[in-house]
Amino acid sequence: MKGNLHLFSMLALICALFSNVSEAEAQDPKYSRMLEDLVDEKYERVLFRAIGFTEKEKTKKPPEPYSYMARAYLKIHQSDDPELKENYPKALKESLKYCTKFIKKDKEMEYVPDQLDFIEELRAEAIAQADTEMDAEKYTRAKSLYNYLKKLDKSDPAAYLMLGLANYYGRATRDASANWEAAIQIMGSMTGRIPASEEIEYYRDEPLTESMTNLLKTGIIQASEQLDADGQRTQAIELLESGLPLFEGDRSYMVTYGSIVG
Repeated sequence: MKGNLHLFSMLALICALFSNVSEAEAQDPKYSRMLEDLVDEKYERVLFRAIGFTEKEKTKKPPEPYSYMARAYLKIHQSDDPELKENYPKALKESLKYCTKFIKKDKEMEYVPDQLDFIEELRAEAIAQADTEMDAEKYTRAKSLYNYLKKLDKSDPAAYLMLGLANYYGRATRDASANWEAAIQIMGSMTGRIPASEEIEYYRDEPLTESMTNLLKTGIIQASEQLDADGQRTQAIELLESGLPLFEGDRSYMVTYGSIVG
């Protein structure tokens, strides 16, 4: 009986490990060994095998190998293995780089939908790292991360909002204003403040993810409070009004809204 239970447990574990793997990947024999290595936590081997595809002219176009590289680099970034961390100090940025290549190469959106959970996990890690850089006043590093967030989803208003804040702190005020205008347009397209018939450069027609929502709220509060403190209340109000339909009723948002807008 114990032997049967052990076998059942092992089968359940294998099923769980493969549950996040897309059907297309599972059926493609070219990538089966990378899949096995990823499940077995042999992340360096995944990178080695993937490079064999991405650096050859005949095999560099399909998006799947870039996804494997992105996922392996993220696992390295999250690893507690000191040797891995030392050998790959830029694992998070490498993951972002290859994930954006994966998204770009998947022109028919055949594979990206199966990786949305991974992309959201990567986004959350990038947000956390960017927050650390902002706290340390490393605005150039923060901008690099927020730029990657834009590439992960070009209609992410939080990415533009925070990129604007990093530019503002870095005294690139013209760029900051352009970033904030993009965020305002996207929010307007989502909430109806900007009519659908009006031609705008930036728009979004789907809900925000959890990490986008949290970052957007925090970013609007931080940016508006900073602008207000710097005597630019009009711009602060514009940001707060744009986000109001999304965050009305949220206590922290409404406290800031009330103190600035009235």
